[in-house]
Amino acid sequence: MTSASSSGETSQSPESCGSTEVTTPEGFKAETTSLAQRHTRWRPSFHIMPQTGWMNDPCAPGYDPSTGLYHVSFQWNPNGPDWGDIAWGTATSSDMISWDIQEHPILSPDNRYDSKGVFTGCFVKAADGTLNYIYTSVSSLPIHHTIPHQTGCETLSIATSSDHGKTWHKSDRNPILPGEPSDLDVTGWRDPFCAPWPNMSKVMGLDSTDTLFGIISGGIRDITPTSFLYKISVNNLSDWEYLGPLANFGLNLRPSRWSGDLGKNWEVTNFLSLSEENDPHSIFDFLIMGTEGCLEGGPEGSPGSACPSRPSRGQLWMSGNLQKDEATGLADISYGFGGHLDHGCLYAANSFFDPRIQRYVVWGWITEEDLCDDLRHQQGWSGSLSMPRQLHLQTLHNVVGALVSDLPCITSLKLEPEADGAFTIHTLASEPYKPLVQYLRTSSEARSSHLRASCLNNDSAEVGFSLESLSSKHWELECSFKISKTCSRVGISIGHSRDFQNATTMVFKPQDETFTISRPSFPRPDSALLINSSPEIAPHTLFTGTNPNKGEEWTESLDIRAWRDNSVLEVFVNGRTAISTRLYAAEETFGMRFFAEDDTSNPGVLLRTSHVGPTELKFANLWQGITI
Repeated sequence: MTSASSSGETSQSPESCGSTEVTTPEGFKAETTSLAQRHTRWRPSFHIMPQTGWMNDPCAPGYDPSTGLYHVSFQWNPNGPDWGDIAWGTATSSDMISWDIQEHPILSPDNRYDSKGVFTGCFVKAADGTLNYIYTSVSSLPIHHTIPHQTGCETLSIATSSDHGKTWHKSDRNPILPGEPSDLDVTGWRDPFCAPWPNMSKVMGLDSTDTLFGIISGGIRDITPTSFLYKISVNNLSDWEYLGPLANFGLNLRPSRWSGDLGKNWEVTNFLSLSEENDPHSIFDFLIMGTEGCLEGGPEGSPGSACPSRPSRGQLWMSGNLQKDEATGLADISYGFGGHLDHGCLYAANSFFDPRIQRYVVWGWITEEDLCDDLRHQQGWSGSLSMPRQLHLQTLHNVVGALVSDLPCITSLKLEPEADGAFTIHTLASEPYKPLVQYLRTSSEARSSHLRASCLNNDSAEVGFSLESLSSKHWELECSFKISKTCSRVGISIGHSRDFQNATTMVFKPQDETFTISRPSFPRPDSALLINSSPEIAPHTLFTGTNPNKGEEWTESLDIRAWRDNSVLEVFVNGRTAISTRLYAAEETFGMRFFAEDDTSNPGVLLRTSHVGPTELKFANLWQGITI
């Protein structure tokens, strides 16, 4: 991960949110007088995090079949809630639900080559049965894509465990790579990821049984963000052979608002291959990457409301074709289609293949950057990991259109023509780890409530969950809507005052094809100095298709799933649009309401949808009191 000069990893100046003695903290100290209250006020329950200190990137997720344990680590400053002194915290679990989080770092910056930080890395089980962490060792700071890169400040190192992860020994040969390729001026060179990649082996003409590939994230200054590709022998994890840059898309490639900005520098890049459920031979290669140096505003032609919420960086994915240049022998990936893995505060996503469920699982860093330093220091911790998420290829057949946009304009899709002008479409989708969801729903304190179908229009009666049904700060919501042709707004309001004037709202505007989460702010004149409560905005649409047997049209319902864990809110819309955010001014809950507005007098854009009649809530299921 990036250095102390990076957005989100540096300690902000205390002056940015007022003097400790004079302004912002005093009212909050009066409300939460004890250390325990300040510590737990916004603390999540079912998200991985250490007891105290700063944490950021997930590191080295993996599974050890010899013990049946999952492993995940994270960048951690055990000495305080600001970025610095970066070590690795770690956690293990037998079920990816309940985690044993170690009280002390598993790797610390205690050698000359990693004296300035043990940065992000990966988990590899070697052929001899040992567990290995391959990580970025940092010997000099600051590091940032906007300043010259000091040669050798970021190196590659390895630590090995012969006792199933109880103790770790750093190699006497560290660093195993002394830095970036000598002929390149890089913007960064860090965050190794290592795994088998059968499709790349095939392209390179290599035996996939004895070859691993590694990528190290960064960029080539003034040319392109990229990941640097290496070949690794399965019998010697210290032997990394450089093959060349994996991607060369130029600076700030922005295909459309659906795909985001690929920036100037990449961090924590992962590769993976996904196939269709019913066609294992149809395989797509993906990269997942954090993008730095993104431009302000949306791509040309984007409506202003669809500009990214957090414009300086993004958490993106892309898919393309692997290809080999026969003249040079180098392999790279083309850009086919891509989008946001998450549109909100999640960053530095890191993944592994889970052999138990035969799925890729990804974690991200849920940042604390919306909270000012004074309040963050009071709670004594900063950041958490997201819920673990399963990734899959979402495929829809016989699609003929979207609500408003022409299908070729939606650059987060792969279009495959079918007969009669229809398409099969593919995109990347995610959802929280299913066993965790089931565990939370059936935990001893969980209570469920359910709503049946109801029409929603400008004059409809109030539809929702009462204070008795929703008073907790830990809940899951699952709901679905049918969208009318004239629908202008549809969504959910979670009340934080009895009159719902102070609320968290999730709103879909079909005619703009945008989904927005609006967050409450503190009822104080200086609220903007205390927290960032700007809305989170994502492009989203619904698809219409045909039933080839009956000749009838169908339109997707708007399906929303949301998990709140105190100050953390993770929302998934139709599986393919994810938004993570923080709720700090939402400590009381007075129920939930569902609403829709149909503009029949002046509909503007007439939506492409097969639903006849007013917008309808199909169902809503709520589980509150979910916890671990």
